[in-house]
Amino acid sequence: MRPLLITATTPHGVVLARPWGIALDGLLASVLWHRRKADARCAGQQLTYHPDAAPADVELPLARCGTPGQEADWHWMATFCDLHPRQPAEPDIRWRTMRTDRSRLQHLAPTIGSQAVSDSAGRYQRRVIPVMAHPASTLTWRAVGDPDAIADLTADLTSIGKHRAVGEGFVSRWEISHLDDVTEWEAGHQHEPGVLGRTCPPRCVNDATLTGSLGTAAVRPPYIHPGNRTTAYYPAR
Repeated sequence: MRPLLITATTPHGVVLARPWGIALDGLLASVLWHRRKADARCAGQQLTYHPDAAPADVELPLARCGTPGQEADWHWMATFCDLHPRQPAEPDIRWRTMRTDRSRLQHLAPTIGSQAVSDSAGRYQRRVIPVMAHPASTLTWRAVGDPDAIADLTADLTSIGKHRAVGEGFVSRWEISHLDDVTEWEAGHQHEPGVLGRTCPPRCVNDATLTGSLGTAAVRPPYIHPGNRTTAYYPAR
């Protein structure tokens, strides 16, 4: 385990669902989860996610900050992505259209009247949706981990972020380099000296660190699970 800089080249930018970037530990955990599901299918089994159950800890090729079982707010030592060049004041608005798939509706009803499903009125009408994309040519993460194991997992990630099915977030290349002049704590928490780069419990933050506001946030994957939420500072960017 050593301090690392992970870089993804994103020639078309990336679409984000939050004011800050994508979590590296979440990306790596998603690859392992998809591999586990594929292995289960090959064995004739079905692997499902149970939102009400306590999430099983996925072993990632990253160092930990804190001790599982003793500290509820432990997290992996990896930042969220930093966008380069820096984000402009306004995102790039890209428009998407959505309409009801009539062929799929016919599986439910053989005859669908034009009044019930209309493209111009009612709940099934065609919609135009703005997508807020960020024109970033590269995304970077800092982390403490095993470079070879991380490279193996990122090789499965050809696109990241939201709206991947329509071509957003395409990744043309992944690169991993060593950070020889950065401490492990800095690599696991900060985008650059003094700038917090991930959701972080107060015990990890000192007065010299620029942070976002203090609130409640998940600190490790699965980020959607309420059991992984705790009092934490939000990233500075």
